[in-house]
Amino acid sequence: MDKKRTRKQIAAIVLLVVGFVGTVFGIFGLVGGGNIEPYEARQGVVLVYAVATVYNEDGSVEQMGGTGTGWAIGKPGEPVQYIVTNGHVVEAAYAYPRMYENVVGTVQVYYSAAENDFAQVEVVYYSPQTEKDIAILKLPTPTNKRVSLTLRESDSVKMSETAYALGYPGDSSSRQTLPAYDLNDVTITKGIVSNRVNAKWATYEAFQMDVSIAPGNSGGPLVDENGRVIGINASGATDPDTGLMLGMNYAIIMDELTKILDQERIEYTMAGGLSWVPNWFAYVFLPIGILALAGGIVLLVMSSQKGGAVLAAAGIGGQKKSVAKGRGPISKYAVLRGVTGKYAGQRFDLLKGKVVIGRDPATCNIVFDKNTPGISGRHCQVVYDPNEDCFLITDLGSSYGTFLGNGKKLTANVVEKLSAGDTFYLCDNANRFVVTKE
Repeated sequence: MDKKRTRKQIAAIVLLVVGFVGTVFGIFGLVGGGNIEPYEARQGVVLVYAVATVYNEDGSVEQMGGTGTGWAIGKPGEPVQYIVTNGHVVEAAYAYPRMYENVVGTVQVYYSAAENDFAQVEVVYYSPQTEKDIAILKLPTPTNKRVSLTLRESDSVKMSETAYALGYPGDSSSRQTLPAYDLNDVTITKGIVSNRVNAKWATYEAFQMDVSIAPGNSGGPLVDENGRVIGINASGATDPDTGLMLGMNYAIIMDELTKILDQERIEYTMAGGLSWVPNWFAYVFLPIGILALAGGIVLLVMSSQKGGAVLAAAGIGGQKKSVAKGRGPISKYAVLRGVTGKYAGQRFDLLKGKVVIGRDPATCNIVFDKNTPGISGRHCQVVYDPNEDCFLITDLGSSYGTFLGNGKKLTANVVEKLSAGDTFYLCDNANRFVVTKE
């Protein structure tokens, strides 16, 4: 008995050591600088639409302005309220109304033009193209529709380093049929940082690069291979005779932006001293560490009790089945099943967690094709509540609505209870589902 107890104690110590090391590495991954794949930085990118409306004396109305790209700043895991872009993107909408009494400017940030999902914003900082060429926009309320991107100090960027530009170049959009201007329409181009220069045409420092950008990319983020922002895409050199791009482009360095953010007292996230640690450390080592620590503690307790009597009395390792209070045993499966449409006949196990339905593959479990009519990026979600032994459905602010089987339209972001056998559909009966227990 003593030998068996000793073996358990040794195993417990090993598990505790492994758990401690795994937990430390996992925490490093959480705070290690927000490293992501370059294309995942699109989760922080938005379309910026700025227009100046001119009311002429003869009663006619003219509009001028255009579109550019912006990206979110803030603290990790917190809702976003500030967007960075170029000053020249919002120039007409911001500067002209201050110069002429008959001009009114509006600036909007689009999450998806296809779904008419946008917010009208306030320009809280503006510098013209001949100076810093930076604008900071403030959303009316914080949002979770985009995530803040992590910044990187300019002195840490090496020449010949690989860089990626993200945005909505007009040439790309004009060659698409009905561009949505959402996350899936963000274009990414790749190249290297060629030089660091003082711009002759402005008062900022810039990284010269061969990364391809075009009108519409203005204001978008230039990121490194870990998805951290190193520059704001701003301009490109053109042949004075032909007007053609020379493949020599420029991005404003991050030090220019952080000085402004500090002056304006706007929070942002800078890659820290552990920026070499990849994010996947958190996903791999943290669960291993927690499980190993838990296992070590359990073994220590078991080795300190005769025959594990205390644990047995607590019901650990026994065969007693879980029963919800006041109800019979919970069913083995809580299932969402497709009735009509793309997922007809397919089943999804709700005991594994919530199911989100929509067109966005980054956030949805059940993903419809991009051009499916009536389906929003994040349309609705379904979850099984074992405590109440019922199903819960929530419309996530879809454009065309989520309906119960009796035709009742759900109110956006309000939870509705369903019982086994109840049906619901997205937009119309072409995409119907049923919740059931098996």
